[in-house]
Amino acid sequence: MVALVGGDNSVDLIVAAQAVHYFDLQPFYNIAKRVLRKEGGLIAVWVYNDLVISPEVDAIMKRLVDSTFPYRTPVMNLAFDGYKTMPFPFEGIGMGSEGKPIQLDIPHKLSLKGFIGFLRSWQPAMKAKERGVELVTEDLINQFEDAWGDDDDVKNIFYKAHMIVGKLSAADIERHRKRFESSCVVTKLKDSNNSAVIASVTAAAFAGVAAYCAYSARKNS
Repeated sequence: MVALVGGDNSVDLIVAAQAVHYFDLQPFYNIAKRVLRKEGGLIAVWVYNDLVISPEVDAIMKRLVDSTFPYRTPVMNLAFDGYKTMPFPFEGIGMGSEGKPIQLDIPHKLSLKGFIGFLRSWQPAMKAKERGVELVTEDLINQFEDAWGDDDDVKNIFYKAHMIVGKLSAADIERHRKRFESSCVVTKLKDSNNSAVIASVTAAAFAGVAAYCAYSARKNS
């Protein structure tokens, strides 16, 4: 994986938007620490966990969100918590840190049709459905439609997002330096061994040429 993305100390920015909570975090962070540039490399992760549409719609949405609690997985809860409980072993740069993400309002435009489509494919609702419970019922949809107003009305909404941006710590950089130096020693030893073999073969070849030249010179004299 490290080689695939460019090798150690090769990446300026790693971004995971609405995604990192699905990753196997420890291997991901280990790879991120290797490939990030030791000076200036950044990793940024963010997630949204709520929509702000209107007081009428938001009140219904809150009841729906509360009803998903029994069906959430630990992974989902990382997102619902706005990454406040997610490990993030990087040094802060003033844009959130482990346990303290910064909050952002991301503006967007959303139609009623788009909103209903979002609800039908919403993962917590899908998980509940797998267990035989329908959270997004026709009655609930009717409530949202009444609260929304005009079916054709496209509303200006906000996604409530949470973001953390970090860089490698001095300790991470030092560990990488030691690992890199160890790798260099191994490489040098391999190169030295290869060079010794090449040198031996080359010396033998030159010795053979020299012996032939000497033989030819004696023969001709």
